Amino acid sequence: MILVLSLLVSLVFALQELEKGEIEKLFFKLAKNTISPVELKALKAYIEELKIEVEPYLRLYAKALVLEREGKLGDAIELYLRSIELNPDYNPSYYRFNFLIRKVKNKEVYREKIAKILRERFKTPPPVLVKNPREHYVFLVEKMSQYLFVFKGNKLVELYPVTTGKNIGDKEREGDGKTPEGVYYFTRFIPPQQLPEMYGGIAVALNYPNPYDRLLGKTGGGIWLHGSNEEDRDKLPFSTRGCVVAQTKVLKESIVPKIDLTNTLIGIYKTIPKELEIDDVISFLRSWERAWERKDLEGFISFYSENFTWKGGGLKEWRNYKRRTILSKKYIKVKISDLTVLAFAKLGDKKPRYYVAEFFQEYESDTYADKGIKRMYIVREKGRLKILSEEFTIK
Repeated sequence: MILVLSLLVSLVFALQELEKGEIEKLFFKLAKNTISPVELKALKAYIEELKIEVEPYLRLYAKALVLEREGKLGDAIELYLRSIELNPDYNPSYYRFNFLIRKVKNKEVYREKIAKILRERFKTPPPVLVKNPREHYVFLVEKMSQYLFVFKGNKLVELYPVTTGKNIGDKEREGDGKTPEGVYYFTRFIPPQQLPEMYGGIAVALNYPNPYDRLLGKTGGGIWLHGSNEEDRDKLPFSTRGCVVAQTKVLKESIVPKIDLTNTLIGIYKTIPKELEIDDVISFLRSWERAWERKDLEGFISFYSENFTWKGGGLKEWRNYKRRTILSKKYIKVKISDLTVLAFAKLGDKKPRYYVAEFFQEYESDTYADKGIKRMYIVREKGRLKILSEEFTIK
């Protein structure tokens, strides 16, 4: 009797949202898979009465969710792939696809199908790849598709499956299980003898948190691109503690040989944007170059952010340093070449949040000359581009 009463009470409470007309709560139940058959029918009837025009990629996604519930994983994966073809920016289709291929046997078949879609998608270089010399490599990682893309110049030449953090958001602090999103460079090759067996004997460190991350107060560290001692580790999407993991053989033979610690960038995005309003970074850099050559101290300093940092301190220390090194020269000549510019933006941004520029710089004055690689993080401050940080490595 108590059991029957308990069931009746639970049934009454399960239908309360329906009785009150609180349809919105049923959507949450649907997402948690706790919705009853009666509630599901009511929700279906409600949606049909709204007569909402639904895009084809969303219909495919919805059908795939139903197939998932029915245990037809292969059929669901195929529909997610078709949804991705129609809208490469729709993150849920990517996520469900990657979640499901962990559960099926013929992973390679589906991997090849999504790789074909991605190759077609990046026949035209994405807008985040603003400029890149013809023979220079840039890496892009997309967390939703779980792929690393190798661009030579502005052409996609290789792509490889990877796995990223078990939690899919942007990294904010130590131990949150998220892979950071931003533009980074490689700081060092980790010696194999220093690596535990799980890393597959190969790892390259990234400069997380970068200057923009630090401006936002992000913490943590130890973000690497590394291998694994598990043969299929790269085929287990969203399963790292925050690093980007690729297949060990691919890293050793195809990826790491392309990395130059002085000037190789890697951009990590949740979704690589297909549309962005790009600022004229090249003209900005040329104007910066001319101000330096003219020995226009105030004009030169105006290119730098209020939050500018360098190895000697902040903007105040930079101004003092440049006052000594610029005004004491009879002449200055600066030449920049081999320019790479990579932008960072999140899906939905109209403009990039920042740019990273790398170039070969030749400097000459009456008392000193050098050549090397300069790297700048460039932000938008009060509507104008400003240099947030810069580094120079003599070559």
